[in-house]
Amino acid sequence: MVGVLVEREGEFTARQTIRDDVLDFLYGKAAAGPRALMRTAFDVWTSLGKSVAAVDWPYLGMSPGELRHTYTASVPDALRQAVLMFSSLGNPDKLDDLEESDAPTQEDSNRRFATEVREAALAERPDLEPYFGRSAVLIEGGEPTRFGFCSPRAIIHFGVLSPVRQPSGVRDARARLWELHRARELAGLTIAALLFAAPRQDDPTLSTRQLDAARRNLNEIEREADSYKMRFLPVTSAASGAEALISLT
Repeated sequence: MVGVLVEREGEFTARQTIRDDVLDFLYGKAAAGPRALMRTAFDVWTSLGKSVAAVDWPYLGMSPGELRHTYTASVPDALRQAVLMFSSLGNPDKLDDLEESDAPTQEDSNRRFATEVREAALAERPDLEPYFGRSAVLIEGGEPTRFGFCSPRAIIHFGVLSPVRQPSGVRDARARLWELHRARELAGLTIAALLFAAPRQDDPTLSTRQLDAARRNLNEIEREADSYKMRFLPVTSAASGAEALISLT
């Protein structure tokens, strides 16, 4: 296997998975040729879209493999699964360095998680609907800041620690902790919490390096939350996030 074609949310992405050092070993100074052939073939398979599943002929010496269905959080996650399961000549750790454009932005991830938590919580407690997505002004004359949840008792921000965007997740968590701190001071609320989606520590699609980094970053965020005397609630699903939110209300 030299590459993977991924369809996610209607978009197709192709990436080389065979390591460059393997190509260099096999072809020496001529390795640029096979790389160019692969890029051309990947462009063809990508342009075919869903029709590629019916292709049974090779192109430039490469043929699309068997169609497989799986759940992934991003394109890099799909590539990592494919390398772990089917490629002895790929390196999962190298996939950590994929272009950031392949992964959802921090704001996209936050928005999706907040929406999923809201839907799960309202399925159990429809009376909480007025408290989602409320705004507050934190600085005199400033612009309103939107919070994930704000009731007479609790104010909650949502966030995500994505395996492929961990530094931005930590920066986002620090900013949200400050906003929670200011809002609690101004409104005199009893509870302020940061509800954070985090990778499962037994996730087989993530590398050891990613899991170790996630563990360190979650500990760092928790220490910062403690310094503000606020609650930090890492969860691994929207359903568990909804349960945590309901328990605070």
